[in-house]
Amino acid sequence: MRSSEKFKAKLEKDEKFKAKLEEYRGQPLCGDIPKYQHVSRLTNDETEGLLDGNVIVQTKIDGANLTVAWTEEKGHIIASRNGPQSAGGEPKEGFRGAVQYCLGHIGLMTLSEKYILRGEWLVRHSMNYPKEYMQHFYVFDVQRYEDHSYLHPDEYIPLLIKYGVQFIPVLARLSNPTMDELAKLAEGPDEFGAEQKEGIVIKRYDFVNRYGRVQWGKIVHEGFQLKHKLAFRPKNTDDITIKFASETVTQHLVLKVIAKIKAEDLYGDITIKKMPQIMGLVWHDVFTEELWDFVKKYKVKEFSFFAAKKLVDTATREIALAYFNGILTEE
Repeated sequence: MRSSEKFKAKLEKDEKFKAKLEEYRGQPLCGDIPKYQHVSRLTNDETEGLLDGNVIVQTKIDGANLTVAWTEEKGHIIASRNGPQSAGGEPKEGFRGAVQYCLGHIGLMTLSEKYILRGEWLVRHSMNYPKEYMQHFYVFDVQRYEDHSYLHPDEYIPLLIKYGVQFIPVLARLSNPTMDELAKLAEGPDEFGAEQKEGIVIKRYDFVNRYGRVQWGKIVHEGFQLKHKLAFRPKNTDDITIKFASETVTQHLVLKVIAKIKAEDLYGDITIKKMPQIMGLVWHDVFTEELWDFVKKYKVKEFSFFAAKKLVDTATREIALAYFNGILTEE
């Protein structure tokens, strides 16, 4: 390798490292409250070394990330991953029922003045949960205000029980676990009534990764992962119909269809009951506007319209559910 190429390779490596650090520092969620950390797959370099010690395993549930906290300037904060949904008690409603639930929970409000509470607001997204588990806030992490360090579950679970706050329990405690052991834990039903777990989260409270931060890891179950391949760039080895759905069903397209249906509604409104119409219109658009160019681009010789329709419907449903759950907003 020539010296110029070596320099370029080193620069790219350094830039990647700097980019990681900037990503980790991130922007605050509100005031001095940091955004919740990104939980990385166990195959990523961010989690290298995580399994070399005593770990805690928790079930990963499929809802909306929510933080409940408090600041001197704004009072009680209820925030989604993207920012505050309510500050100082205003507005009193929002985020698919989460705001009114949290403001009305005295124990949750009291405890959030002492600790930052991280959890999941369980609403319909990709997985089916029994009705009695829905529309509740389940804490999965607790942080101190002074240094944002994490409390161990043995510390925070008694507090949550005392204040009547629901939480995701510890699924297992393992020492130097293997990937096979963890993969088995990701199988089967969860504690919240789902027939199959979305996956698991692995935590080690004395672990700091190569980038200098506490980092959790995750394993996502294959069935859930297949669904979400549609939301990301697929691998070349994936079936051509997965690639078709992934490339053609975009947030922009689905939100555009939703906006069109709302514009045609007498009251300018839309509910989840319109899901069949949304899926039908998205399929019509990708079939008439995208299919021919896609077939030419990838030199497709065989194409299953039945399989493609199912995958396009699944991808559309995922994005539309995110919209109805308040995770996405119209562009």
